[in-house]
Amino acid sequence: MHTKQTLEVPIDSIEAARLAAPMATRLEVCHDLATEGWTPKMDLVRACRDLVNGTPCTIVAMIRPEYAGCRRSLDVAAFTTTRKLMDLCLREIDAAAAAGAHSVGVSLLTADGFVDIEANARLIDHARSLGLVAAFLRTFDLLVDRERGMRDLTTLGFTRFITAGVLGWDASVSTLDERIAVVARDVACARSESARVGREPIEVIPGGGVRSVNAQRWLSLSPHLHSSCRRGGRFSTEELGALCAAMAAEVRVG
Repeated sequence: MHTKQTLEVPIDSIEAARLAAPMATRLEVCHDLATEGWTPKMDLVRACRDLVNGTPCTIVAMIRPEYAGCRRSLDVAAFTTTRKLMDLCLREIDAAAAAGAHSVGVSLLTADGFVDIEANARLIDHARSLGLVAAFLRTFDLLVDRERGMRDLTTLGFTRFITAGVLGWDASVSTLDERIAVVARDVACARSESARVGREPIEVIPGGGVRSVNAQRWLSLSPHLHSSCRRGGRFSTEELGALCAAMAAEVRVG
């Protein structure tokens, strides 16, 4: 028996949303994907929610506040909890719920590179109080201890998280085989932690360079994928179609 496959596609425009929604499980709505995404404008979230109403596709709003003086590098310091960052995250979760999002992607870290338990618990509780599912962003790859991170995310009750199977943000520093091996350990750890706490395993979602040409290798580890489906810096319906075909082929073969 196969676990249902899911495909999450990050988008930063309504044009990309219209192209992706018919084949995606979720749209991760962001602002400025070229810089790996920030909290989207809520007009875009509302437009995407209107677009998917009546379909199986759902909307997840990235919560990564952009503000004057914020750190723009993709490192631990950029996601380290501060009072200002926490306040902005809570406000943006409110706005995402009001705009019709189904879930939010959040992530707050400690200065030494661990999951900030207290801060993320507050964000999860707030999201749930508004009827939202809480997911953890790809900042999992910034953690200094992946096993401890898995234990923390499982204990907190996150539904899913994204990983490229590398330490840091640049997936090109590791080969595909090396990244596959890292995510395989993540999946095993997720299962072990779920057994420990008596709940379903957190969904490990490979992302960062997931494409139709390597999709079946990732699917051998997890039925859940995250892909921007871009070619030449633009969203590509051809890539999305090829990725969906690869996912369907994996089901038939399996």
